[in-house]
Amino acid sequence: MFSIEHPSLCKAALQFPSGLHCVRVPGESTSRIILKAPVGYLLPAKVNKGFRIYVVPINFPSGASVGLLCAFFDDEEEPLTIWRPLDNTGQSADLIHAILRPDVLVHLFDDHNRERLGYRAEIIVPLLAKVQLEHIKYGPQTHETEHLSHQHSKIWFGLRNSENDANSIRVEFKESLVPEDIVTIDFREEVNNFNNGQGFIFSTLERPEPGSYQESDIIGQLRRIFPPEQIYHAPKRHYDLEEIADIVVITDLTCLIVQAKDSPNTKATLDRTISRKKRVSINMVKEATKQASGAINYLRRTRPLRMILNDREVTIDLGNRSVLSLVVVRELFLDTYGEYSKELFAFLDKEDLPCIALDYEELHQYTTFCGDEHGFLHAYFQLFNNARNLGEFPRLRFGLDDAKRLLGDTN
Repeated sequence: MFSIEHPSLCKAALQFPSGLHCVRVPGESTSRIILKAPVGYLLPAKVNKGFRIYVVPINFPSGASVGLLCAFFDDEEEPLTIWRPLDNTGQSADLIHAILRPDVLVHLFDDHNRERLGYRAEIIVPLLAKVQLEHIKYGPQTHETEHLSHQHSKIWFGLRNSENDANSIRVEFKESLVPEDIVTIDFREEVNNFNNGQGFIFSTLERPEPGSYQESDIIGQLRRIFPPEQIYHAPKRHYDLEEIADIVVITDLTCLIVQAKDSPNTKATLDRTISRKKRVSINMVKEATKQASGAINYLRRTRPLRMILNDREVTIDLGNRSVLSLVVVRELFLDTYGEYSKELFAFLDKEDLPCIALDYEELHQYTTFCGDEHGFLHAYFQLFNNARNLGEFPRLRFGLDDAKRLLGDTN
C-alpha cells in the first residue's frame, strides 16, 4: 500500500481537502496519481473500474484556459464530480504530465486519509484533450477567479453533449494493487476519545448498513473543529434510553444537535435512478428535521440536560447556550433545494431555532476550512441568514483563499 510504503509522500499529498494530485517517487519512472474523495465517490470508481476527466474550457478576461473536472458515474446524466483547477505551478505540471502518459498508478483515499483502493491504470487521452493540455495557457489564480471557474465548470458539464463525453479522458483500472475489500479498524486513542466511543472505529468502502459508519465519519469531521470531550455520540434519554440524537456537541457557547441520514454505499444504491435519489434525499431531510425537533423538545423538558452514555448518566446545565441543529445527508441536489428549504423553514416556524442541511461532502468542506468553532458558526449563520433573506437555502462554496489558509500559505 502506498500509505505504508511512502508515508511522508502520502502525508504531503493528503493535506489537500480533496481532488486529484500527482506524487513523484524518487527513482520511479511510473507516475502516481492520488485521488482523495468521500467513499460515495470512490465506490463508483471501483464499480466502473475507472473514472473520467473532462478538460473544461474556462474564459478569463486575460484569455482562455482550462481546468479538470473528474467525474464518477453513479448516474450517467448527473455523476458526482470534483473540480481540479490548474495553475502555473509544478504541481499542475506534474499532474498534466502524469495524465498524458499511457500508464499510471492510481491510489484512492477517502476524506479521512484512509487508503481504500489502488490500481495500475491505463489513461486514454483523446486528441483534443491532449492538445488542450499540451498547449495550456494558465489563467489568473485568485479566490474570485477560482470560484467563478468552478461555477462555470458545473454549468458547462450540465450542458455537455456526446462530443464532450467522447473527448473526455478515460482512466481505466487494469490491475488491483491492494485488496478491494480493505477493512480498517482504528484503535488510536486520539481518534476514539470522544464521549460514548467504543474504543475503535470500524470502516469499509462498501456499506450495506450505513448508519454507524456515517456517524463515525461525521464525528471524525467534527473533531477537526471541536475538542473530543465536547462531542457525544448517540446519547440516550434518561427515562427510556431512546437516543436523543445521533451526535450532540456541547461547547461553552453552543449546543449543536446533529441528525444524520445515509443510504447504503453499495452498487444497488448507485444503480438507483436520479429521480429516486432526489426523492430519497428530500425524505432524509424531512425525517432528520423531525428527529432534530424531538431532540430539542427533550432539551426543553429536561433541565439540566441528562444524558445516558453507556451505563453512566451525565448532567450538563446548558444555561444560555445557543441551541442549533444540523442535518447531514448523503447528497443534496441543487435543483431540489426548494424542497429542502420547505422542511428547514417549517422546522424554524415550529421550533423558533435554526437548522441547516448539509450533504456529507459539504460538511467535509466546512470542517476542513472553517478551522474552529468560531469559523464554523460564522459559516453556519452565513448560510442560515442568507436563506432567510433569499427565501431559499443556498450552498456555500469555499475557494482558493480558504485552501491557502489551510496549507499555511500567506501569499
